[in-house]
Amino acid sequence: MKKLLGIIVLSLILSSSAYAIEKFKFKYNLHENLPKKWITEFNNIMNIVQEVMPINENTNHWVKNNMKLMNMKQGYSMDVYAWKSTKNPFPEKRANMKYSGLEAVNSPAPWLQLDINPNDLKSSVNKIRTYSVVVHEYFHVYQRALSHDKILDRNSPKWLFEGGAKVLEEIYLKQYYKKYLLKNDLKKSDNWSIKRVSEEPKLYEKYNTSPQKKGFDNNYSGSAFIVLALVNELKKNNVSEQEAFELVFREFWIQRAKKPQGWNWQPAFQNTFGMTVPEFYERLSKYKRKDLKKILPSKSLKIQDIFS
Repeated sequence: MKKLLGIIVLSLILSSSAYAIEKFKFKYNLHENLPKKWITEFNNIMNIVQEVMPINENTNHWVKNNMKLMNMKQGYSMDVYAWKSTKNPFPEKRANMKYSGLEAVNSPAPWLQLDINPNDLKSSVNKIRTYSVVVHEYFHVYQRALSHDKILDRNSPKWLFEGGAKVLEEIYLKQYYKKYLLKNDLKKSDNWSIKRVSEEPKLYEKYNTSPQKKGFDNNYSGSAFIVLALVNELKKNNVSEQEAFELVFREFWIQRAKKPQGWNWQPAFQNTFGMTVPEFYERLSKYKRKDLKKILPSKSLKIQDIFS
């Protein structure tokens, strides 16, 4: 009987501890001009990504301290603003918000904003993008949390930061909406240049040297190709597809957190992927546009497979 009571008490303690884990709290500020269907999808997506890629006090001490500071200050960790394109949608809270992104990353209180194009909402082709952008921008928050906020140009390469988010959102679209748009994006020659990617990959390390414009890195297509090439190189070393993406999406950012702010990202790259950046760039130089067929993610790949 005593043994049984001990088991019950231990079980209660463990379940209580699990329940007590504090989550990174978002406050949703959703403008009234957004369609109800979009709001429903937004809530569904946020529930899924937070379950698969949780940010909580167990993530690391940096996140725990940030949560404590922000929760004491405003009762939650981060604001999310979403609206259908309009002038200054939340003038009482933030001035002159434009575009979608993780903003004010240098401040102690960054926020996430989603500027939804009304034309995209009406488009049968682009409507799906108004959902995938939620995944993309949440993933930037996740990268920030894992890396102790080391996600800027000087600390991490733009191609890995944005290319990773681009590929992840596309995997999500395929899984939940049966839309496989990544292949079409990368097939468009006016979206990115294979010559620049293979011969000048260093340009993709910074935003100002690889602008989002046609022929360079439109919709982060060039950055996505580099990420897919990296995954393919890892697979050549007998790393499974799921493990390779986990290294790219998660482990690299954990390695980034181990060095002080401002340190070069290349040691973390080598520690994570088992090759130096110059070695990878040399391998990348051998890739051709036709290689796209063999480096795209498997159509059956699920985000749960990667982050399990």
